[in-house]
Amino acid sequence: MILADKIINERKKNGWSQEELAQMLNVSRQSVSKWESAQAVPDLNRIIQMANIFNVSTDYLLKDEIEADTTSVPAESIDPEYVNVKKVSLEDADRYLKTIKNNTPTAIIATVLFVLSPVVLLFFSGLAATSPETFSVTSAVLIGLLFLFLAVAIGIVLWITVEAKEKEFTYIKEEPFETLYGVDGMVKEKSNAFAPKKTLLTSIAVLSFVLSPIGVITSALLGADGFVIICFVCLILIFVAIGVGLSLYVARIDGSYTSLIEEGRNNIEHKKANKVLERLTGSYWCIVVVVFLICGLAKGKWDWAGIIFPIAGVLYAAVFGIIKAFMNKD
Repeated sequence: MILADKIINERKKNGWSQEELAQMLNVSRQSVSKWESAQAVPDLNRIIQMANIFNVSTDYLLKDEIEADTTSVPAESIDPEYVNVKKVSLEDADRYLKTIKNNTPTAIIATVLFVLSPVVLLFFSGLAATSPETFSVTSAVLIGLLFLFLAVAIGIVLWITVEAKEKEFTYIKEEPFETLYGVDGMVKEKSNAFAPKKTLLTSIAVLSFVLSPIGVITSALLGADGFVIICFVCLILIFVAIGVGLSLYVARIDGSYTSLIEEGRNNIEHKKANKVLERLTGSYWCIVVVVFLICGLAKGKWDWAGIIFPIAGVLYAAVFGIIKAFMNKD
């Protein structure tokens, strides 16, 4: 057993977090993280400090061939949660990351179908209202509703498929776990490599949300006819679908890295808070879409409806950021 593994084992036996051990040694948490992922080696003074803190010998820490130490922590003082917690190996982590990545396109298609489901209904309704002699309102509604329900049904089936394929990794989001040697280093390397792509895709997604209402607002101000405005409304949903798809891609890929390396991965309350936020997020965007359709279809205020998504995006970032900060603090 190498030094990195011994530091991890002794720290967890005592039930300490990386932050707590770092405070005892008067170093940063990042230093402890690097020691445990074998990215760096503590100096001799720190090793002596750790030997005293762990109540083990320096030989035990320094010599790989020594697998146990008679002066280590007594069994009755070992944190019982450490014994029962699930261990995630390098192979498990790699398989989890690949599963999330492979299922992400399916999740994006499902979500985009939800967002675009009203498009056909809006387009043909506008066409029927403008040229009733060529396309009846009844036909427009029937075709539109058929596409809407079909798109939603396919989206639900796709999401069920995604959740079924990822079911074996549910514990990563819901239960405490520990990563074995090499996992943190591998995941951090992938996360750092993904960072530039994350920034680019997030910027494009934000730009899609911001630019989405320009057409409908401009056409309304210029006095364009109803069908032109409806076409721009459909374009809004297409821009929003692009933004949502890119945001979902970033959230799933980056979230898979974060779930394996974040400091609070073994905190049950932290995981529960994230689940609550996920539910609130889904409800939030459903309400936004309903308000958008009400403003447009019922009130005929498509110029006002066009700015709902950009405003909702800004409010989402602000409000949910504050909520998450308070929940994590608690």
